[in-house]
Amino acid sequence: MDNSKGKGKYLIIVDAMGGDFAPEEIIKGSSAAASDLGVKIILVGNEEKIKKAAECNNISLGETEIVNSTQDIKMDDSPSEVIKNKRKSSIYIGTQILSQREDGAFLSAGNTGAVMACSLFNLKRIEGILRPAIAIVIPLAEKKVVLIDAGANVGCKPQYLVQFAIMGKVYSENIIGTSNPGVGLINVGEEEKKGSEMIVEAFRILKDSNINFIGNIEGREIFEGKADVVVCDGFVGNIILKSIEGIANLFFSEIKNVLTDNFLTRLSALGLKKSFTGMKKKFDYEEYGGAQLLGVKGIVIISHGSSKAKAISNAIRAALDGVKMNLVDKIKSEIKN
Repeated sequence: MDNSKGKGKYLIIVDAMGGDFAPEEIIKGSSAAASDLGVKIILVGNEEKIKKAAECNNISLGETEIVNSTQDIKMDDSPSEVIKNKRKSSIYIGTQILSQREDGAFLSAGNTGAVMACSLFNLKRIEGILRPAIAIVIPLAEKKVVLIDAGANVGCKPQYLVQFAIMGKVYSENIIGTSNPGVGLINVGEEEKKGSEMIVEAFRILKDSNINFIGNIEGREIFEGKADVVVCDGFVGNIILKSIEGIANLFFSEIKNVLTDNFLTRLSALGLKKSFTGMKKKFDYEEYGGAQLLGVKGIVIISHGSSKAKAISNAIRAALDGVKMNLVDKIKSEIKN
């Protein structure tokens, strides 16, 4: 396997075996991205299954390279188990390949804990970073909000939250394009002394920093767009993320029920179809591809477990943006400051 830079193309390493629809949908999305974005793709996974899936679905692999893996990671495998006993798995091998590159990225729709563990083990943390964090984009009517941490760290210290704020700021500025993003700290109230000791101390540090810190924000204010970057521990962040997914599914399901209730509502639905399609597209996770693991020495994208070809293609686009913007170096620079 040749891991040297080649032909001026950015390299995207894709876990072909991760997710509910692997490897077929992963291959489709990767093939589309390779064509549309001009990136070099390495598919890591069971070579026989990848080639068979490509043949059965009439997918041209073109110049796509396949790196064989012989072990599977289940969704309930513990991170420590993967590091110890599954070093021939697609996630472990994929992050290992990335550790030898400076112009690449890795993405997976597989076991999130395994992706984090392998990224930490093979890529290491950026100097000065205490804990990596998962950043996701919440699309609102007028803006895109970054939520960090969305699940990497259940237990946190004030210093972790401060670093999440810094990484979220860098992400918002460089990937979303927000100028001087306002950073808010999730809390049960706006008052400076409210919340746990961890939150109160993080507030104090952020207040005295050079970040555009707007103070505490409550849950409902996320969706009012009060902050550009929303900071919390991974326990709270993951609950927010899963709640958003659940509410969105309920909302669109209820709209569908109302609009298909009788002949008149079905007739009205025809006129509104284009508007609702656009609205659903705005909130569809497939449009954004996945979450970014910030704080490690490499661009790592964690895609939704039920990602199909469109989501994988968009995840590759997001990964490419991170590489082109030198996101890792910019986080490193901000942490030093």
